[in-house]
Amino acid sequence: MTAPRRAPAAFEMSAEGTGLAPLEGASILVSFVVNIEHWSLDAPMPRAVLPPPHGMTVVPDVANHSWVLYGLRAGLRRVAQALAPLGGRVSAAVNSAVVSEYPAVADLVEGEGWEVLAHGVRQQSVHGVADEAAAIAQAIDHLSARFGRRPRGWLSPGMNQTDDTLRLQAEAGIEYSHDWMIDDRPVWLDAGPHRMLGLPYTVENNDVTVYQVQHQPDGALSARVERTLTRLRAEASRGAVVMPIGLHPHIVGVPHRIAELERIVELIAQTPECRPVTSAETADWYRAQVPA
Repeated sequence: MTAPRRAPAAFEMSAEGTGLAPLEGASILVSFVVNIEHWSLDAPMPRAVLPPPHGMTVVPDVANHSWVLYGLRAGLRRVAQALAPLGGRVSAAVNSAVVSEYPAVADLVEGEGWEVLAHGVRQQSVHGVADEAAAIAQAIDHLSARFGRRPRGWLSPGMNQTDDTLRLQAEAGIEYSHDWMIDDRPVWLDAGPHRMLGLPYTVENNDVTVYQVQHQPDGALSARVERTLTRLRAEASRGAVVMPIGLHPHIVGVPHRIAELERIVELIAQTPECRPVTSAETADWYRAQVPA
């Protein structure tokens, strides 16, 4: 009889865990993660802003491909400008196909000094990939060749994993993953015979969920971030935590929403308990206090 699947981390109530020391005086580590994606025009789009007529799945899906491409051509630069006050303390989850398909986008990421996380080859669920180990290697190799260093971390498209994903990523040298969104602080994950660090991510303070899934009015993302920050400040005496914010250029980078991101950045800058962090900084801060 096959054992039931369980999350790859020992269960404990968050408040009962180790009280984490602040990072440079900050008890709330704010992780801005920008998703930079390649969506194939030769396959059905993984998400749509405009439903196809008569409910048909169409290829090529020009309307929805254009929606995402606009985000890279016009929205990404707005996002970069809004995040500039963070001084490069931003993580970019990059589909490796972006390197060859949109080299100017890779140039922008490098120029901003953002940390590069592997985000698969393109925006496709891992369950549709024929050879997962090969796809992981391809993503890492292409990003390493372009940016001159191997990505230490991973965020899967749609946060999808198979039973083998963590083990295969650990064997490929990945040190931390954002896929398991189970706590306000990092956790150690079982990755076969290995241990991998699980860093917080979010489907709540995430522009995809807020605007494309829940269809909330503009301003909802910044309102959620503000309320989240209020609660985390009240709980900070229990130990430092991580507050992730998920961003996509085709959603928050449009003209009618970009001021909202600017307000979020300003809010973080004005809150003494906050410090923007890259994924690598978060991992190193946690590992120093809680070894595997």
